[in-house]
Amino acid sequence: MTVLDNPQSISRLLTEEVDQYLLLLRDLVWRVLEGAEDPAGLKKRLGQLLKQGYPAEFQLPHAYLVLLQYLLKLEPSLIEPRQMPSGAACLDALGLCKGAELPEPSQHAELGSLWMILGIHLKNEALLYAGLKIALWQTHLLDHRGLPHFSLWGRAFSFHPAIVAASNHLLFTLAHRITGDPGFYQAAQIQKHHGWNPSSLAAKLLTLIPEKISSPVRLSRLFAEEMTVGILKYATSEWSMACSISGWNSGIFSYHKNNIAIVNCAPQTAPFDALEGFGIDRTCSLTTRGFSETVWEKTVHHFRLKGWTKIFAHPAWMQIEAFYQAQKLTLSCLLQEGCPRDNLAMVFYARGDQLGIGGKTALHAGTLERYQGKSMPLELRSGNEMIFIEPQSDQEMQIIPLAGGDHFWGAHFLIAFSFSNGKDLFQCTIK
Repeated sequence: MTVLDNPQSISRLLTEEVDQYLLLLRDLVWRVLEGAEDPAGLKKRLGQLLKQGYPAEFQLPHAYLVLLQYLLKLEPSLIEPRQMPSGAACLDALGLCKGAELPEPSQHAELGSLWMILGIHLKNEALLYAGLKIALWQTHLLDHRGLPHFSLWGRAFSFHPAIVAASNHLLFTLAHRITGDPGFYQAAQIQKHHGWNPSSLAAKLLTLIPEKISSPVRLSRLFAEEMTVGILKYATSEWSMACSISGWNSGIFSYHKNNIAIVNCAPQTAPFDALEGFGIDRTCSLTTRGFSETVWEKTVHHFRLKGWTKIFAHPAWMQIEAFYQAQKLTLSCLLQEGCPRDNLAMVFYARGDQLGIGGKTALHAGTLERYQGKSMPLELRSGNEMIFIEPQSDQEMQIIPLAGGDHFWGAHFLIAFSFSNGKDLFQCTIK
């Protein structure tokens, strides 16, 4: 098989190509704002980038191009924001680049920030309100502490939590400056402590809108539900959960308390240290109503999300169901009938000080202790906090220690439940 025979490989090549193009655009914006190069040279470089001919529907690169044109005192190109009623925007509105057909958190925040900046300077209300809608959408997806669910749309092989925090801080700070809404200010301050760099491009972009504007914009906090992009998010004062059937090399589930969490969960192919085999592959669309077959229910004391998604590095589809009632959350993952199961597992990435196994033994974070054997109830602990994970299906279980930090979403334990030996259902309860 050549790379061109595989649609996923083609999409990944295009995603990486667009990411490289974005790096060049960001570098040029940095040089303009720093005054690091003469205007004639900068205009020449911009002309070379324009020749690459990416369509305006690649919304983030196009927003950077328009910003560059404005900063270099050139006639700005036409820019029309395209997003869903919820506020989520597909970074690729044409559907050519799978990795960009989703509101990937850091680039989504970047896009909203650029739309607000351009909306102010070009006196374009449509852009301004589109950026504010992204900011509102992004606050809604934070957990009960005000921090993001890393399982939502972040590409596993290139994910960095600090980049998400910096992009969110920029987005929420600009939204606060434009609206005066204290909710945006609070969200921005929480993000600031998890990755803000005062010498970064994000900090330079922050200077393009003054700290106070003369006529703050009023923004309705009415919110279109998350089902438009195939997710369900639920929070109480003590915990928060997000479940998604949309993604690309990203997770399906996360469950946060305070100092402990299931930071990500998804089907994954072996070897487990290669995150190119992690996650799901189902994208959104701005032109059709997706996820119409999905069961989506949410009340004050109950929720249910049930639908199908494709496994990212595997030919099979999987039915995902997250169901919460009577203080108990059940996660079920059913493989498509007749598909191969070898080297495939449901993998949880967990953060905590120790992991109790079957009430008898415990593995500790930062050690080389491992476990491989039958599935048993697990207790994830940190101080007085606990998350109980009780497998309901009979799979082999493997637990591998991780280092935390910036890798594997900051997890300390990898917990894998194998689909080998004919198993097609994984189910567990979490509380």
